Amino acid sequence: MGKRIFVKAISCLCILFTLYFFTFRLNEPTHLAIPTTSLEESVCEKVTEQFGDCQRILMYDARSNLVFIESSSGIIPVLTNQEFTDFNRFIYPIMDFQEFNEEKVERGPIDWRADNNAQEDVSIIYGFAEDGAKTIIINSQGNIQPNRFLVGDNLWVWYATFKNDVQLPVDVTVYDGDGQIIYGEKAGE
Repeated sequence: MGKRIFVKAISCLCILFTLYFFTFRLNEPTHLAIPTTSLEESVCEKVTEQFGDCQRILMYDARSNLVFIESSSGIIPVLTNQEFTDFNRFIYPIMDFQEFNEEKVERGPIDWRADNNAQEDVSIIYGFAEDGAKTIIINSQGNIQPNRFLVGDNLWVWYATFKNDVQLPVDVTVYDGDGQIIYGEKAGE
């Protein structure tokens, strides 16, 4: 009988402690700011204001705080804060679909753009690549292989971020699926 009373007493204390904890915990103000709109909504709103439309967010890159947005005219890189809650700024120039298609003969299987000091000692090289460009090496930046993702219809976006300024002009070598150079020269030659 003594054990039963002891177990009931402990159970009642646990219930009272739980109620006390949740009652006071729910009344405490939270220290985290909860955004009123999602990042996608706020970024798409700014894209629509500036470029006319926003179709979708293609990719988030947590390491570089980049978001790539598709509009009807092209792909727009956007810098965000580290929490992906606030828009910081667009990276220019945008990647224009029509321009890429029209300049195919002149440019080869890829194109590129660069923005030095896009945000506090962060620089970026970015561009389009056709499906035949399986591997891209940025020779002028220490033989870096950039990130890339498929946009659709044999079109890829490739990009790399750096802590220092991008060395211009950007020197790249592009390889096909068989490892053959289809654009540029071998690094070191």
